Amino acid sequence: MDGARRFGLDAWRALAILLVLAGHASFWFLPLTRELDVWYSLAFLGVELFFVLSGFLIGGILIGEFRSGSFRLRQFWTRRWLRTLPNYFLFLGVNIILYRAMFGAWPQFGLFLVFLQNFAWPHPPLFSEAWSLSIEELFYLIAPLATLALVRLVRGRGSVLGWLLAAIALVTAIRIGYVLWRDPLWDSGVRKIALLRLDAFIYGVIAAWYCNVRGMATQSRRRWALSGVCGMAVVAAAFFLLPRDHDFFARTFLFNLIPASLAAMLPLAAEWRAAAVPQLVQAATRRIALWSYSLYLCQLALMRSMSLLPWKATTPAECLFGAVVFVVLSIACAALLYRFFESPILRWRDRITSR
Repeated sequence: MDGARRFGLDAWRALAILLVLAGHASFWFLPLTRELDVWYSLAFLGVELFFVLSGFLIGGILIGEFRSGSFRLRQFWTRRWLRTLPNYFLFLGVNIILYRAMFGAWPQFGLFLVFLQNFAWPHPPLFSEAWSLSIEELFYLIAPLATLALVRLVRGRGSVLGWLLAAIALVTAIRIGYVLWRDPLWDSGVRKIALLRLDAFIYGVIAAWYCNVRGMATQSRRRWALSGVCGMAVVAAAFFLLPRDHDFFARTFLFNLIPASLAAMLPLAAEWRAAAVPQLVQAATRRIALWSYSLYLCQLALMRSMSLLPWKATTPAECLFGAVVFVVLSIACAALLYRFFESPILRWRDRITSR
């Protein structure tokens, strides 16, 4: 079962980063058209997959450690931060240098050091992809503290599921109030604001709780997955048909429907078995999943570096060539970064946290 779970979740992780990569590759076609909503939706979906998957994985870790009595707050944060912070700060530095090269001035980056650059306000232009990383790091900070509080609350009254739903309701209420007060844009004003998006992870935690505590038969997982597919069909219709920057539902409850639908698919995905998958596909899936964090960080830095070159794509063939080169170089860069930077740090992390 462990191997099947690992492959299924690796497949989700690989799918998420490939969707993001495909969406960003579409930027090469901007000289030809600005109608790239379909491609943009791929990157949007990929990031939402990452949010829900993080909630599922971290929720599973916390649930397992609390049930076994092995939870250690310091060890949890050490493992999470050594997994994410070295790459983050490496590419923060890279993007500061690129910003200087592109605009001739040094950017303000103080809030990036504490992941508050988009806490309740739009993300600055520097290192634009870091908006999702700040939300994820805040989740890593809050999740174990909330779990410690939840354990005490549940002993007194209420249920785990009830408190998790209450947390979702609280963030949803904040999002509704923010939309009514500020009338923000859908993307920069709501989707990328940390305070308004922390509930995305909780849906993954709920799915992990059902899998690890309540237990789910395969038939139940299939029904959940089917409901998730139906939910995503509604999401797609809303995304393409509603005036997102002005529609109330698109800026509020759509951000409930998206993670809820994706989380509903995760229990079945966690059961996917690698045995029936060709070895080549297994190997490719595993590698892309391993490289996913490095790939997410390096791809737009690479694109910004390429923008400094004197060559500019103007024809369809040149745009396609630029997109293909961008994808190939991004994957190659991520592979090298994982092997020579990320992986050694992870091995060191495992040694110091296993003592």
